[in-house]
Amino acid sequence: MARQENAKQEIAKQEPTNALSMYHKLVLGGTAALLVMATGLVSTRTVDAVDTLGAAGPDVTVITLDSTRNYGASGGIRGYSVGTTSCNIGTEPLWWCDDDRPYCKDDEHPVIAQNLYRLKDGRFTQIGMSWLKHGFLSLNTPDSDCGNCTSPPFGGDQLGVGCTDTYGPTLNGSRPLGLRSEVNPADGTFPFPHSEPSISTVYDQRMRVDESDVDPAQNAGAQYWIEGHYIAFDDAAAGNALNNASYRAVNVSGNDFDLNVTGPTIRELAAIYAWQAADPEVDILFADVPSDPVERFHVARKKTEIKGGFHYEYAIHNMNSDRAARAFTVQFPSATTITETGFHNVPHHSGEPYATTDWDVTVDNAAGTVSWSTDTFADDENANALRWGTMFTFWFDTDNQTAEPNHSLGLFKEGSPTSIEFAFIDTSIFIDGFESGDITLWSGSSP
Repeated sequence: MARQENAKQEIAKQEPTNALSMYHKLVLGGTAALLVMATGLVSTRTVDAVDTLGAAGPDVTVITLDSTRNYGASGGIRGYSVGTTSCNIGTEPLWWCDDDRPYCKDDEHPVIAQNLYRLKDGRFTQIGMSWLKHGFLSLNTPDSDCGNCTSPPFGGDQLGVGCTDTYGPTLNGSRPLGLRSEVNPADGTFPFPHSEPSISTVYDQRMRVDESDVDPAQNAGAQYWIEGHYIAFDDAAAGNALNNASYRAVNVSGNDFDLNVTGPTIRELAAIYAWQAADPEVDILFADVPSDPVERFHVARKKTEIKGGFHYEYAIHNMNSDRAARAFTVQFPSATTITETGFHNVPHHSGEPYATTDWDVTVDNAAGTVSWSTDTFADDENANALRWGTMFTFWFDTDNQTAEPNHSLGLFKEGSPTSIEFAFIDTSIFIDGFESGDITLWSGSSP
């Protein structure tokens, strides 16, 4: 353990937190609504990224994605890792133990996931994901971007209120890493010590990316973002797990395919919000599983007019749902011709037990329905469900020029409800300028 601590101290010196990191408050004006039929709750895409500042209990988030490391390639697949600096913006220390103590247990620490996303030709996809770095020591470093650091009672076994801790890309890429499949993202629990499968390539367990997805020669005009995501049991128990991911833009350099960070880290928002930041015509809403703590999916959509109808692009991100999702259905209110369907998922790798098979698509033009699905949990508990920290993308064309569809997300693991239903609001209702604050078009009869 002492060797690990010394190594982390040295790595932290070599890979310091970026002092120029900014704390961003994003209020993303709402034009979408979610109808959760099981509860009658309504959410909108309006998000205030700093509402959780000072939240009761431990509250860990990512304040800086510091840098990346490129480990090279094997067979056209490249391995990367991402440096993360965490911050406790809550009101109580967060546990960071990896050995049993009189006051804490060895499994009471965060795990750290890293992901890569791409926007190319209007399609937003996840193209890389890592296994998990298990936290083993908190340095409790002061940083004005986090707040006033209060040293916690148990030192490196906790992350103090207002304190930060940096895991540079070398540390977050040091193997063996832990399987995502061993973690319950809703409550932050996992077995420890974690399993340690064998390693044979440079990308095993690290952020695995096909070189073709980042090759500048094949991806002209593409934009990329990295994401860091922490899961912690005490953060989840306090109801503070929905702000644990942050993202940052990267660019890809030359023939070495290095990922170079650029711009600020966007705090407390999952990387799916990068799509909306790059394209304001994208709507995002929450699809929450009614549970305690809340299990959340983000659903993003862009609807584009084409000759004779519309093109639809959807991206669905599982933030922290252990129940996961196994089906996505788009239902128009009348007969609709649906064509050019497509699906993209990020593959599990390095010995994760989960399948990587594409979801099947079914189109019923007479019913105006398109649906994608994988096996049920009863048929295959390792089916390619939409699991935590991953995002799937769906698309199609339709000749329906007027009606807005309803949507259903079928849940994978058994429980109630079995699905979540939601609908996007037609943004044309804001044509009067109300959303922008422009009242020049208002009138007494048609505000």
